[in-house]
Amino acid sequence: MPPPIILLIIAVLLVVALAYGYRALTALIVLRAVPTESGETSRSLGVGESVALTGELVVEESATMGDATVEDTDRAVGAYLWRARFPDNTNSNLTIEEWGWERQRWHTFASGLEWGRCGVMTDGQPVRIDPAWLRSTTGTKPLGQVKVGGMMKSDRFSIPPWDSWYTYLRNRTEYQSLRRFAGHVRRHNDSIDLDRYLLEARPLVDGTSVNVSGELHVEQGEKVLRGTDEVPLLLTDGSFDEHRRWLRRQSLRNGGIVAGVLFLSVCLWFEWYVPFAALLVGLVIYLGYRFTKDAHIIIDFLRRVFRG
Repeated sequence: MPPPIILLIIAVLLVVALAYGYRALTALIVLRAVPTESGETSRSLGVGESVALTGELVVEESATMGDATVEDTDRAVGAYLWRARFPDNTNSNLTIEEWGWERQRWHTFASGLEWGRCGVMTDGQPVRIDPAWLRSTTGTKPLGQVKVGGMMKSDRFSIPPWDSWYTYLRNRTEYQSLRRFAGHVRRHNDSIDLDRYLLEARPLVDGTSVNVSGELHVEQGEKVLRGTDEVPLLLTDGSFDEHRRWLRRQSLRNGGIVAGVLFLSVCLWFEWYVPFAALLVGLVIYLGYRFTKDAHIIIDFLRRVFRG
C-alpha cells in the first residue's frame, strides 16, 4: 500500500474526478433535453406539453437594473445572465476605469439571472418566459442580495448560472463596474470601493432572436413557458444546434479530465510515479508560460504601485 501522503493525494484526485464526473454527466443529461429543432406553439397543445419555440424576444417590463448592464441602447433588457467578480490585485486601489477590466485577472464570487416580464413572439402571439426554475435549480440569489467585500471566495468546483448547461447566451457580453449597481447591491462596509469590482452581463434585449424550450402552461388565458425537473427550461440566443455542440464539447472536456485524473490515481496507487512527475513538470511549464504572457501586466501594475 502507498504511504499516507500518497493516499491523501489520491483522495484529493478522486474528489476532483467526482466533481468533473458530475459535470460531464449533467451536461449529457441536458444534452438529451435539447430539442433537435424548434417550432411554434400549436393550439392543440395542452398544459404540461414540452414545447420548443423560435422567435423575437418581446419585453413588456425590463429586468431589474437591466439598463445598467448595457451601453447606448434604446431597447429594453428583458433578462440577463450576470456574474460579479473581484480582481487579483486585492491590496491596491486600482479601479476598473483606471486599469481596465481586460488588464487583470478576475475571480467570480456571485452569479445569477435577472429577468423582467418578457416572452417570445411566435405565430403573432407572445408566449411569456418564466425563468424562475433556472434560479431555483441553480440555488442562486437575486443581484440585490449580493454582498460585496468581506470574505468572498471563488468556488471552482460548482457550476454557476453563468456557465449553466441550461443557457447558451453568446451574442453579447457587457463589462461594467459594480458602481453602476450601487443602489442595488450591498456593501460589506462603507470603505468598499465598487469601482474595483466587475459585473459581466449577457443581456437579452427587445427584438433579440431566441430559441427557448420548456413546459407550456396557461394562466388566465396567457401562455407561459416554464422549466421543471422533467422538462428543463433551455434558453439560447443562438440555435439549438449550437447549444448542443457546446454541451458535447463540455461533456468531452470534463470526461477527459476525469479519465486523466483516474489514470494518475491508479499510477499513484501502484506507485508508478513517472506519470505524476511528468504532470508536475507540465504544470510548471504551463505556469511559466502564463507568467511570460502576463509579464507586461505585472510590470505595469508594479510601476503604478511604486509611482503611487
